[in-house]
Amino acid sequence: MADLVKLCLRIAYAYGRFTGVINFKIDLKTGQPLVTRRATLISVSTHLLIFALLLYHTLRKSVVTVMWKYANSLHEYVFLVIAGFRVVCVFLALVSRWSQRRTFMELFNSFWRLYQRNPRIIQYCRRSIVSKLFCVTITETLQVIVTLAMMRNRLSIALALRIWAILSLTAIINVIITQYFVATACVRGRYALLNKDLQAIVHESQSLVPNGSGVFVTRCCYLADRLERIAKSQSDLQELIENLSTAYDGEVICLVITYYLNMLGTSYLLFIISKHGSLGNNLPMVITLCGIAYFGFYVFDCWLHAFNVFYLLDAHDKMVKMLNKRTLFQPGLDHRLEMVFESFALNLVRNPLKLKIYGLFEFGRGTSFAVGNSLLTHSLLLIQYDVQNF
Repeated sequence: MADLVKLCLRIAYAYGRFTGVINFKIDLKTGQPLVTRRATLISVSTHLLIFALLLYHTLRKSVVTVMWKYANSLHEYVFLVIAGFRVVCVFLALVSRWSQRRTFMELFNSFWRLYQRNPRIIQYCRRSIVSKLFCVTITETLQVIVTLAMMRNRLSIALALRIWAILSLTAIINVIITQYFVATACVRGRYALLNKDLQAIVHESQSLVPNGSGVFVTRCCYLADRLERIAKSQSDLQELIENLSTAYDGEVICLVITYYLNMLGTSYLLFIISKHGSLGNNLPMVITLCGIAYFGFYVFDCWLHAFNVFYLLDAHDKMVKMLNKRTLFQPGLDHRLEMVFESFALNLVRNPLKLKIYGLFEFGRGTSFAVGNSLLTHSLLLIQYDVQNF
């Protein structure tokens, strides 16, 4: 499984370089990120080509104006709006990526050092990483199949370039989201290791019988030293999480909007297919089947992201609960050990782990429920409007 995880990460890195999202080179042997002329040129060329093609094909014949003018169904308006928001969000996300290139290099350095010191973290997040890469591969493959099936009789070099530019937007979104997912999963794995060590310390502390002997004092000092190292590691880890959230603030806002609109559009698309049988005449059944499969994997992808964050927050809460067990220790423990426990617990209370984006919202089960409820409400309103007016 470890080799499979490494393969997935190498593929993700290669895909990031290919789409230009990773605009620097990483030495895969040493893990050292480097700004090179070749990496910069590849990224700049890719991004300029994508947006130049989209801009050229849009403005040459005023495609958006023509499509909006002759749109006669609600789904056509919806998909035009979603496509416009997607282009804008991807553009802003890439602007953030270029303006913070040094920040992302430092972040990668921090995560590489975290892995080097704690290679066992992969054991606690390998299934999530492999599932994520598998889900992304399937959704992008289904998208390519649907696009080629719809354009099978009109393919040309110009149209192929346009399709490539549009699909590249989805690829860029997936690369950015995957990077954030892997980083969060690694932090969760480190929390799991810290909790395992903390649980052993709490268990040993509960079994101590205060007797004032030299062995007892030595044992308490040894446990206090281990606990201080855990507290320092947790503090560094929380600082890393805060740096990660700050670096991804702008990108996450853009990608949350894109994910929300994509989910809304896909659910409405399935309603249109069930209502009319297809979006047009003579479309093969493979489009309908791929559309349903795409929606299923898209929901699964969102589920993976949500629970990846939930498990991280749960790991932090588990640490807090284990520290609260100090009240069950036998009285008369070593003063230093008690002080380290108190200091660690108070520090977690003063600095709770919160994943905030620009201070606008906080990741958590409550936020996810609110987003899901909003998505369901807007989907039903869209369907209701379609039934009444189209």
